[in-house]
Amino acid sequence: MMKITGRNNLFLVKGKNDGSDAWYYIMVDKLKVSLYEKDVDGDFIKLGKYGKILYSGWGEEPPEEIKDKIKEEYS
Repeated sequence: MMKITGRNNLFLVKGKNDGSDAWYYIMVDKLKVSLYEKDVDGDFIKLGKYGKILYSGWGEEPPEEIKDKIKEEYS
């Protein structure tokens, strides 16, 4: 997995899941942000152990409707 963007403790993560492109918006617990940032560049990471996965899906990029929801809910 690879951290792409982060704002406070909200992150967009892109990577591979079982060989297919996938993306995830995750709200990382504030106390776990430094641990998450250290671990996120590894080959395999269980995102759920760092916080709550808000949205996820297949493909290289989240759809515009999901990006808009994130902006509306968390900006």
